[in-house]
Amino acid sequence: MSAAPPMTVRDALVRLRQANGLSADEATRPSWICRLGPVRLVLPNFAWRRKAIQAHDLHHVLTGYPCTMCGEFQMAAWEFGAGGMPHWAATLFCLPLVLAGLAWAPQRTFRAFTAGRRSCSFHGSEVSEKMLSAPLHLLRAERAATKNVGSWIRSDRVLFALLILWASLLSLSPIALVIGIWIAMRAA
Repeated sequence: MSAAPPMTVRDALVRLRQANGLSADEATRPSWICRLGPVRLVLPNFAWRRKAIQAHDLHHVLTGYPCTMCGEFQMAAWEFGAGGMPHWAATLFCLPLVLAGLAWAPQRTFRAFTAGRRSCSFHGSEVSEKMLSAPLHLLRAERAATKNVGSWIRSDRVLFALLILWASLLSLSPIALVIGIWIAMRAA
């Protein structure tokens, strides 16, 4: 009796999408569904998202972070740690997720960021047939190779603090704008 062949990256990607009700053609659809607990929002599938979604899904496969609210917070932190987002709109979309992750699950969010700092992102990489056919364990070994953790701890904390500051400023800027307009209208 022979052992089953190892799971390929493609197999893992298909399983992830099936388990989470995601479409295989997510990169070509005109809209997508964002689930926030029981709320389902239908959002436009902008070009920047269509371009990034396969890499994002591969990051879920690579890291094992679930497609849940907390998992998406971790995924955003991991992606910033691994090198950031491929488009400014993706950055604006994902920065508040890191901030929410800090409130929801601070240790898991920080650990995801540090894991990303030691990993390689798929954003900006060509996803080839060869890569999709490769055994999943080889992809994980190649992309998530742990580097010398001891020398990174201080810089991880500083960079995570800067990421949180950036996310906070972005998240608070609409409130500051509204307050500024209100003050200006009262002064006029």
